[in-house]
Order: sequence, then structure tokens, then C-alpha cells
Amino acid sequence: MTIPEVGTELRQSLERHRFSLRPEPDARPGEETVHVVLDHGGETFHAGHVDHHLGLWCAFAVVRAHGVFRADEFGQYESFEDAVLAVLMSFTHVE
Repeated sequence: MTIPEVGTELRQSLERHRFSLRPEPDARPGEETVHVVLDHGGETFHAGHVDHHLGLWCAFAVVRAHGVFRADEFGQYESFEDAVLAVLMSFTHVE
């Protein structure tokens, strides 16, 4: 899957704060999931992800460090960029 484009300001902010967007590896046809990842000194930490479902991007952010369900949904957006921003504004932990 190809990651949708984001605006220059968001791309520069992601880079400045060491975040990157990564597609779901081995995704099934029709599934679109992009992970928001923090790159920190050779290690990567998951901050959340966005899923494309029924024409909308659903934002999921990691909000609990431990437990079965670590991420909560923070909204559905028409724009990929808005969904990524929702993850960045909502995550409280990284895994």
C-alpha cells in the first residue's frame, strides 16, 4: 500500500519530532492501515495507527501502557492528515 501524502507542515513536524508513517506489513487486499511510529535512537515505538474503512480514516492512539486494549479510537475523518493529527494529539504512551 502507498501511504497517502501529507502537507509540508505536518511532514516537517513529523520529521522534527522523529515520527514516521509506516504501512501495515503484509496487509490483505482492501485493507489500508498506516502506523504512526516514534524513532528513538535505533528503537521504534508505536504511538497509534489510522485505518481506512468505508471511506473514512479512523484514528487509534495508544493511551494505556499495559493491558489487552492499549489503544482507543479518537474519531473518524475524511482526511488522512486529520486522522494522523488526531493520533499525534491523543497518544499518551508508546509501545
